[in-house]
Amino acid sequence: MKPATIVLAAMVLMVGMPAIAQTPAEDLARCERYYATYERYSNTGGESRQGSVASALEARTAVEDCRRGNTQAGLAVLERRLRSLGYKL
Repeated sequence: MKPATIVLAAMVLMVGMPAIAQTPAEDLARCERYYATYERYSNTGGESRQGSVASALEARTAVEDCRRGNTQAGLAVLERRLRSLGYKL
């Protein structure tokens, strides 16, 4: 195959693919939803169900990272915390 044909084929494939990347606002909204879910389901009577203050602090730090624009790092932590509670994301 000629290089131009390969490039053209790649471009055709990319046009048909859905956009995976989200905007920063969408990522921040997802962070906020994940954090709210974590807060709601990880606490019982003021104590973490997992018995870990460190986990709660890690989640709080993650949402703050998101609010400062570092959504990729924040989302990774929040997803890990939710999975530790048994959530499928």
